[in-house]
Amino acid sequence: MWATTSLAIKAQSEAIHPTSFNAFRMAVGTVFAYAILPFFGGWSALASIRTPTVLVLCVSSVAGIALADSLYFWSLTKIGASRAMPISGAYPMFTWALAVPLLGEAITARAMAGTLLVLSGIYLLSQLNERREGTDPHDALPGTAAALGAAVLWAVSTTLLKAGLQEAPSIFVANAVRLPVGAVGAALVAHGQGGKRVWQGYTRARLPRLVALALYSSGIGMIAWPLTVSLAGAARAALILTAAPLIGVPLSAWFLHERVGRRAVAGMVLTLAGVWLIL
Repeated sequence: MWATTSLAIKAQSEAIHPTSFNAFRMAVGTVFAYAILPFFGGWSALASIRTPTVLVLCVSSVAGIALADSLYFWSLTKIGASRAMPISGAYPMFTWALAVPLLGEAITARAMAGTLLVLSGIYLLSQLNERREGTDPHDALPGTAAALGAAVLWAVSTTLLKAGLQEAPSIFVANAVRLPVGAVGAALVAHGQGGKRVWQGYTRARLPRLVALALYSSGIGMIAWPLTVSLAGAARAALILTAAPLIGVPLSAWFLHERVGRRAVAGMVLTLAGVWLIL
């Protein structure tokens, strides 16, 4: 779902500002979350959440949705899906880094080797060639930095989400807290980035398609992701998400006609191999 959502957002980026769509999809996801809330505890369950848990879920939402997703979608427009996905897919490495001081997990030789592979892969993916890779070389640094920033923030968000889900009555109640906060935060980020112009393009003809994509990515997706984090844990959930580039990179070459050279393929393989070693 993450891979195909990324491709869909990249494909429509000329008509729809990617960071404004992040806010739009969260708003649609919020409506969906409250529409199904009566079937999963209703307002009484929502009111039962303790204030510290609400704060943890809100910070997780701001970090992961308002900031990380916005950075990632912006990076798609700069370096393409075939590079943004593998670079941001390094975020399990940062999740592991957080687990050492916060959860007392040991640093292993395998994890250190994996870290070196991830850094090598990110280096290759950030070294874009204008003629062969089909990307403006001036966009390489900001695009890579945005994808890496998203990876760090996702690690923080996933760790906090796991903590919040342990106290929330259900993932559906947690979403009723997280999604509206994420929608407001993403809207502020988008508006701050480009003002009113970022909201252009939401025409009547495009709305049905955009709403469907928002329901797919934020309605269903925001149920699948917290459920995975809750059942599999933050580290394993992060590892599962690294499969997205294996799906997205071939599809970006096929449907978006992005050029995927040998350097990009090598970088993707090194990054994924490193993440597997770490986790």
